[in-house]
Amino acid sequence: MNYWYEIASARLAPSVLIAIGLFPCGLAGVTADWAIDFIDLKLPPALREYCHIVRFPKGWGFQRPADEDEAFFGITYGYADYEFRVEGLLGTRFLVGAFTPYHGRHYDSTNRYRLNLSDPSAPVLPASLQDWNAAAVVPLARKSLFSNFGVHYPEQATFNGFEYKKSGDRWILEKAATRLSPDSSWLVLQSATRIKDHFPWVDYALFFDVFSTVTGRKLFTLQGTYPGIGDSPEGCLDKTAWLTERYFIVPLGRHRERCVVCEFALRREPEGKP
Repeated sequence: MNYWYEIASARLAPSVLIAIGLFPCGLAGVTADWAIDFIDLKLPPALREYCHIVRFPKGWGFQRPADEDEAFFGITYGYADYEFRVEGLLGTRFLVGAFTPYHGRHYDSTNRYRLNLSDPSAPVLPASLQDWNAAAVVPLARKSLFSNFGVHYPEQATFNGFEYKKSGDRWILEKAATRLSPDSSWLVLQSATRIKDHFPWVDYALFFDVFSTVTGRKLFTLQGTYPGIGDSPEGCLDKTAWLTERYFIVPLGRHRERCVVCEFALRREPEGKP
């Protein structure tokens, strides 16, 4: 038994300890007090041409189902997910909710929001259950260029005739190492550098390097942090996603109460090659 598990054993009920192994992002989702593994970042002014932070004003409400035990986790970073829906034609306006998958079922948040992902100044408003049920789901895309690293981890990614170099010291996991947009025009490299150990917590600096696959040029790098139990943020990095080919989404905070939205529509590409 490892040491951080022994510490948890001294503080958590047996039913909670059984659940620890189920979570892809450390102990995230076991209880509110232990939902500590997550991604966070501050958005520098220079990147606001591309990205903005969306805040969900009241967070996510959740009611534990009567048929689940007391360790049921609610909406937390590592195990929950967003769901986006659209009313009518696909554009910049979406409905968004949150849910937790468990035993093959989706347990939804008790509230939903209405937002315009292309307008950082637009208010984030409540959405009714009736409107939510009538809207169509827009799936999130999480395609990685890597399927199996094998014995030797590659130093860079290759796609469309270009080589792309990561900012962090290491990839974390094949399926979370890169995010290719659905139209294959944009590539995000996701890497990490271990920066601090304060047992049983381990902190990482996280890097999201955004490239155009048309020119091979890097547009920018988002830098965030991961404070969590365990030695890898792989479950958290696996939660980033593309919403259509236009928006790249990075959830933030312990309970997904914020997210970064980066938009890639109508971007003027620099001429020439790197």
